[in-house]
Amino acid sequence: MNDITLEKVSKSYLVPVRSGKPFKDLVKREYQKIDAVRNISMEIAHGEAVGLIGPNGAGKSTTLKMLTGILVPDSGKITVFGKDPFAQRKRNCSNIGVLFGQKSQLWWDLPAKDTFVLLKKIYKIPDQIFEKNMEKYTDVLDVSRYIDQPVRQLSLGQRTRLELMASLLHNPGILFLDEPTLGLDVAVKRQIRELLQMLKGETTIILTSHDMKDIDIVCERLVVIDKGSIVIDDAIDRVKKTYGNMEKIEIKLKEADREAVRFLPPEVHAQIEENTIICNYDVNRIHSADILQCVLQHCSVMDVSIMSADIDDIIEKIYEGSH
Repeated sequence: MNDITLEKVSKSYLVPVRSGKPFKDLVKREYQKIDAVRNISMEIAHGEAVGLIGPNGAGKSTTLKMLTGILVPDSGKITVFGKDPFAQRKRNCSNIGVLFGQKSQLWWDLPAKDTFVLLKKIYKIPDQIFEKNMEKYTDVLDVSRYIDQPVRQLSLGQRTRLELMASLLHNPGILFLDEPTLGLDVAVKRQIRELLQMLKGETTIILTSHDMKDIDIVCERLVVIDKGSIVIDDAIDRVKKTYGNMEKIEIKLKEADREAVRFLPPEVHAQIEENTIICNYDVNRIHSADILQCVLQHCSVMDVSIMSADIDDIIEKIYEGSH
């Protein structure tokens, strides 16, 4: 049995529409229906690490909220561990861990350690498992220095590590992560990614992030949602092979020239950062030598570097294709 199953699931919202006449809006409000999720189906097996990505407003967070039992779908069927996550919300919550961006489950004025003791009571975690997990995650996340400090005194990176630790104390079968590395520095991001890699295989991980390195490092499967519909659902390696015919060339100029990109062919996506032209292009449509020749005809070049497209470039191309 799969840990998660979605069958033709849809969810919409009613959003108030402003008429430009405040009194009329007050007396009779009109609403517009917005489809957040449209007829999506998906199966996720135990131990899979799935990256759920898409532009803002694509339906990612709505999907996660339905899986965690916060929202109920308008139509279709969702099962988590074979149960309806909304109808059996209490049982569902006991088997999942959740980290939603910067929304905190830690008590602001108490040390995180006190919240952990409270969570032990809520989830009825046996003493032996609780002590084992406290020791394990305190070491892995390196939080011993501030676990006894009030949460309000901690930095964002310190709080995020403690939030993640709180989500894992009861050994959840599924871990839902919505933008877990948002606003964090490089060192903290690396620490969280290493922990998630360690959990792979034992815990099912559903991860949304705008930092594509999170997805690339942690996940083996990629689900791309755009305008509420699933555009791609495939292994990340296969997605890279299918869409990986992109290259990037960085051309460093002797002098900054904001007009340099206008000499480039239309199939080249180019931008200028200080005195460097950054070009993304499809190798099947144009060669790097042609791009370089166009620039050399009009500018003095100091240095050139060519690299294969990274996961960010590939996802950008997928978004363009979906529109």
